[in-house]
Amino acid sequence: MLLLLLVVGLPSLVVSKCVQCASPSLRSQWQLTGFPRQPTNLAFHTACGSALQSVPDNMVLTSCNTVCFEMVIPAYNNYHFIRGCHDDFIEKGNTAQQVRDGPKCYYTNVTSEKITSSDDATLTLPGVAVIRYDKLDSEPGYKNIKLSRAVLEKANFDNYVKEQLQCSITQETNCVKSIYYDGTGEDNNKNSCSGAYCTSFEGKLNGRKYIERGCAPIAPFVENVCFYLNTSTTFVSGPGTGGTVSRQKRSLDAILAGTQCICTNPGYCNTTGRTSIGVLMATVLVTTVIRFLY
Repeated sequence: MLLLLLVVGLPSLVVSKCVQCASPSLRSQWQLTGFPRQPTNLAFHTACGSALQSVPDNMVLTSCNTVCFEMVIPAYNNYHFIRGCHDDFIEKGNTAQQVRDGPKCYYTNVTSEKITSSDDATLTLPGVAVIRYDKLDSEPGYKNIKLSRAVLEKANFDNYVKEQLQCSITQETNCVKSIYYDGTGEDNNKNSCSGAYCTSFEGKLNGRKYIERGCAPIAPFVENVCFYLNTSTTFVSGPGTGGTVSRQKRSLDAILAGTQCICTNPGYCNTTGRTSIGVLMATVLVTTVIRFLY
């Protein structure tokens, strides 16, 4: 009887696991994730966006202090995936950046992104941005592999994320949209955009003053946050011939360094006149920036 009481009194053993990886495209476009840190030995692998029936050992985590997460970012007419233990991607000790509760899930339809279907190259589908959190527990299996490209292309995707994954659609907010670089452009409230989150950035791009404000369809936080970002980044596209996008000819590598903020309250991070501002999946006017830098 005593042995039985001792067994009953023991805490539940954690046997579930967390997958940690990112799409290779995010290696040179880390600012798309909105995270301040890139974990050591993060696996950048094409399989990160798949259903992950078999997970390589270097992508498996057996412990996580907060929650496992998976995020899908539609950008440049393609999907970018990132998965892992949320605590590994944030500034240590910053409670505003932490997410501790799960499961929970949020998504945004991004009709401006046109994603080519995996099954039919002649078919394009509107993009969707999703983030999902879940805690490790006593149930076997991986906690953050519910999202994949195949799932995003389901004909009944809206029903699937609402009913099966219990996702909530994000609320749209109106944000300031502006860009300033080294004396060119404007930093004011004249133009606006709509998105789930407002974003802005103040710092340096290749050593020159750069300020940008805009919108994002998804974010890896549940609170308004600001943090310092220093990353080598690639502006992927610029105008090609006939109004098409040319990804190779106009791509540009740059150093982006400054304070980044993400918020649902525009007054917190997206209006002019603040020094603590940032950019996530921002509505970067890539054509303008590339023209400035050439």
